[in-house]
Amino acid sequence: KGIVGADDASRASDVKDANIVFAAGAIGVHLLPESAWQNNPNIELLADANAQPPLGIEGIEATDKGKERHGKLCFGALGIGGLKLKLHRACIGKLFDSSERVLDAEEIYALAKEMA
Repeated sequence: KGIVGADDASRASDVKDANIVFAAGAIGVHLLPESAWQNNPNIELLADANAQPPLGIEGIEATDKGKERHGKLCFGALGIGGLKLKLHRACIGKLFDSSERVLDAEEIYALAKEMA
């Protein structure tokens, strides 16, 4: 579920039971302090789509690509972006196989899993 906490404390409370945290905020907006996730036993993976400092999730680097930090897998915007670009290119290539070709979400997801 999405969260809209107004401050660090409320956002930390919002993610306390999460297994995955994905941050996608405005450029330069800090969304989650490192203290909110570093010792949380539930969180397994964090991904931050913001590449412009300050990043959305404190303690993650934009270049993180499955880097372990505090026992959690972390992905920064540039770490995510490489796969995203490869996936886009692969999908466009498949669309040129036939003028009738359509890719649905399940096919794109399956392709992304193969590439990851």
